[in-house]
Amino acid sequence: MNKMLFIFLFLISNYYFGQNDLEIRILNDTIKKVSYFDQNNIIYTITNNSEKNYLLVLDNLEFNEDPEYEVEPFFIGLPDYYLYEKNTRLSPMFSFGASSTNSYPQFDLTSIEFQKFRKQFQKEYDEYEMKIAYRISKKIIIIKSKEKKTFGTKVNFPSYMGRYFNMENSKDYYFQVSLQNPQEIMSKYYSVLHNKDKEQQFTIFTGQIYSNKIPLVYKVYNNP
Repeated sequence: MNKMLFIFLFLISNYYFGQNDLEIRILNDTIKKVSYFDQNNIIYTITNNSEKNYLLVLDNLEFNEDPEYEVEPFFIGLPDYYLYEKNTRLSPMFSFGASSTNSYPQFDLTSIEFQKFRKQFQKEYDEYEMKIAYRISKKIIIIKSKEKKTFGTKVNFPSYMGRYFNMENSKDYYFQVSLQNPQEIMSKYYSVLHNKDKEQQFTIFTGQIYSNKIPLVYKVYNNP
């Protein structure tokens, strides 16, 4: 009970005092779309402006495709993106014809590495949770005090995997990136996060940070 209370208070304090410590910023000046099928490489930085070392979960290989902007445990760390028409945020629809990442990530459950991980945490997680915990352990990023790290992720518009936006040529669009590490997920898998480096002192980031907005020029010759 005391351990759970400590974790709860620890994560609560991180939520209220860590939001201004980390800054996410898109480096692209503008995103330009000239073809419906083009992909854009979004370059962004995460900067730790504090005196603390921060640990967060980040999977920069893809963006979240869920139109509800929610983070399921199996996909925590996927950065999200928002589209705006002038100052109004657009609501995405689900694209049934698109490929989807909404299936559980595949990895070798018979590997020595996974079996070692399972043995270490078998008393804390069931088989389903074990796969989530293992994935989280592979997506942990530590950003030291005053450190800045750069990442790049490709995305397509108006359809990205399972997410679809109704976009028209020559309207005033803007693009924004966000990273969300929900408190309830981070607290459940605290032991995995804490095990990352027992010798290093760090603060676990919980909450959500938003980037700057940049212009998205959507003027494609083959808009359906």
